[in-house]
Amino acid sequence: MKQQEIQFFDSIAPLWDEREVMSVPDKINHILSLMGIETGMSVLDLGTGTGVLIPYLLERVGKEGYVLGVDISEGMLSIAHRKCDGLARYPLFLKADFETDKIPGEFDVILLYSVYPHIENPTAVLSKLLAENLRPEGNVFIAFPSDENFINNIHGKVKAKSHQLPPAAELTEWLRQNGFNSSVVEATEGSYVIRINNMRQ
Repeated sequence: MKQQEIQFFDSIAPLWDEREVMSVPDKINHILSLMGIETGMSVLDLGTGTGVLIPYLLERVGKEGYVLGVDISEGMLSIAHRKCDGLARYPLFLKADFETDKIPGEFDVILLYSVYPHIENPTAVLSKLLAENLRPEGNVFIAFPSDENFINNIHGKVKAKSHQLPPAAELTEWLRQNGFNSSVVEATEGSYVIRINNMRQ
């Protein structure tokens, strides 16, 4: 992620939650249910932003589980820290560029929630995550609280650089062609969820 894009996210961090109208509780819980996140699991939330998902993840994994939120924007993480203060002894937050930096730990679930279009080299990033951070039986999820049309419309109005998000079936096929075992979990007007794992195709 380029410095200009980091500065953009830092600048909009104070207004992010106010403008994030799609990540409502019912929708978030539905999407997390599709991922099968349960008590005791370890979850890596990449591009956590203001920690929109963190309270819901903490509730699902319980005290036996573990959550790590990673973001490159100091502005976003400062809000995430305040939002989660007092919720539990975790999550831990890490300021890092997950595209290039080494992320510590292995996880049952790795989330790319509302972040995929901002990834410069998806095949390299996914290969790194599967090799270094995903447990053998784990899953990576690319997810959004809407369909690709809404996402692409929003991205066309902001300054942050992003790629167009293809329909879920199209992205899944592209991922398979690039060697990833991927499948569409759900693709509706209100949810976009793709699963990737280390199993053979």
